[in-house]
Amino acid sequence: MDLRAFFELTADVSCLLAGAAAIVIALRARARASAERIAARAANEREALVLASARRTSDASRRSVRAVRDALCASLQDVAPAIDLLLFYERNDAGILACVDARGARAAFYAGAALETNSAAYGAMLRGHHLVLDASFLHPMDRAAVVIPLDDVPETAALIYVASASEQLFPSASLIAAIADQAAPAYRLAREREADRRRAEFDGLTGLLAPRAFRSRLAQLVERAERDARMRLALVFIDTDRFKAWNDTYGHASGDALLRRIAQTIRVCANGNDEIAARNGGDEFCAVFTETEKSKAIERADALRRAIANLDLAELTPDGAPATVHVTASIGIAAYPYDARTADDLLEAADAAMYRSKHEGRDRVSFYGVDGALRGASLAADPVAESADVG
Repeated sequence: MDLRAFFELTADVSCLLAGAAAIVIALRARARASAERIAARAANEREALVLASARRTSDASRRSVRAVRDALCASLQDVAPAIDLLLFYERNDAGILACVDARGARAAFYAGAALETNSAAYGAMLRGHHLVLDASFLHPMDRAAVVIPLDDVPETAALIYVASASEQLFPSASLIAAIADQAAPAYRLAREREADRRRAEFDGLTGLLAPRAFRSRLAQLVERAERDARMRLALVFIDTDRFKAWNDTYGHASGDALLRRIAQTIRVCANGNDEIAARNGGDEFCAVFTETEKSKAIERADALRRAIANLDLAELTPDGAPATVHVTASIGIAAYPYDARTADDLLEAADAAMYRSKHEGRDRVSFYGVDGALRGASLAADPVAESADVG
């Protein structure tokens, strides 16, 4: 081969190599652009999923905490169908992180159970997102779990534990965390709204229904009774005897303790289906007995009277002072449909019956006879001399 042919061949090879290099560069650029488009599409899809879940949980926060949980669980299982265990933990009044909602095929063990302070999930609540990789966790079948705080304020701490018995959960772990992160504000807001409703609905001192909420519940029960001729209910009106004397003798703190003790006694007594207990104001209380004929309601009211009269109140006095003020209760009953057929009339009738007990000697139950006249079921001897105070 002459020199000219050699140079021509070399030039041709160089062109081929340059062309091949250009093709490789172009292919790499195309692959990079394709990967970027795929990544952008995935990022957009991820963002859309997170935003859709955020809208869903935000809307749910206007209804209830449970609605937020429903929305969050639906969103998580949409992106990770392998999820088969979802547990919601919240710090209760005793300061314990307890499971308030358990869902999934393996959730039966957890409803109401406390989260151990030395568990990884508890640590996750303190540290933020925590991906668990080992097999030994809350459930022996867990192979993957993500724990996300929904409220990291110590007093109101809450978290969600999401797990799967397969490793298919891992590719979605970051998306699960992002969705739960977006749901956290809605969860906190829903809890705050429910706490506000509870404060409005329940008396802060005794935990019983507040007057407005009680009247609403009573009206609902009467409406149900109007539709169901078989339904029976009795309204019990309770006024504490000598509460003023107790307050004057032992102080307001001891008086508050006494009201809480009486409220607890009433709550234990009114514990049947749909039965309710309320603080009507001051030292007055109300209860509703359901699925109870009038004669049985009178017996139950008298049992409540005896329970209040027999309370051991010595521990409620300051500095171990003897409980010389004997606290009892004057009780009145009005039954539906015998004595009244509306909620307001029941309250008025039961209140009138209570005053009959008060003025006939206290520590007794009064009710309406078949002739409409007030009668006393319990004429207990009062061991304490009557004073001018009828409180």
